[in-house]
Amino acid sequence: MSRAAIGEKWRTETLMRSVPDGNVPGGDIRDGETIGTHGDMGESWLSAVKETLPAGGGHLDLGCGGGRMTFALSDQWAPDGWSIGADRDEEALDRARTSAEKENLPGARFFTLDVEKEAYATILSDGPPDLVTAHLCMGLEIVRRAASVLPPGGMFACVALYKDLWREIGQPSRFALSETELESMLEQFDLIPQFCRTEKEILEIENPRDFLESSQNAGIISRWKKSGRWEALNRYLEEGGRRLVVRAQLQCIARKAAP
Repeated sequence: MSRAAIGEKWRTETLMRSVPDGNVPGGDIRDGETIGTHGDMGESWLSAVKETLPAGGGHLDLGCGGGRMTFALSDQWAPDGWSIGADRDEEALDRARTSAEKENLPGARFFTLDVEKEAYATILSDGPPDLVTAHLCMGLEIVRRAASVLPPGGMFACVALYKDLWREIGQPSRFALSETELESMLEQFDLIPQFCRTEKEILEIENPRDFLESSQNAGIISRWKKSGRWEALNRYLEEGGRRLVVRAQLQCIARKAAP
């Protein structure tokens, strides 16, 4: 596929935010890969995902954490269907189970599983899912294993960090993908993209000194210093840089092709 074709397929939405006084809006600096709210689910993507899950269908969520996708899609799969979440984080799984009980969702189940190494069939006693989701839990093995349990026509909905994240300071996330890389992963396992979207948030910084102080006060810089990102951010601002891509996602929904 040519670069032009990829560019035509992927729609882009960009949000600009200004930080006039150096303070990060909303206190949304997090100890992770980015300053912004990269873990949020894009509304357009989520709406499109809901449309792919038939009423009373089956849903498998990879890297489910506290069960956000299960609960976000409950209007579709419940009460006659099911949603299974898989994760390695026992504490997060316990939170998900507690929430499912409070919400009276007996069809929601959560299992301890390494989604990059273990077989999904072991937790799919109800049969193949209609939809597999992987929100910011992406890689070739995840795509491979998701495709292996999807029936023809089943849907795979994923979100990955986009290569533009932190591009200004030359310190991209090691988990970030380009459009070409993601499409290549899907193509290997007969997953045909139906929805392709990039979503970016750009922060405009008017007062770099205050911005850096605010970042330090938020207590998130230990990992940045370890990776060299903190020093790179300082250099970028000292050299006059005033814009940062603080949130960047590739959002895709693909259909499993018939054999």
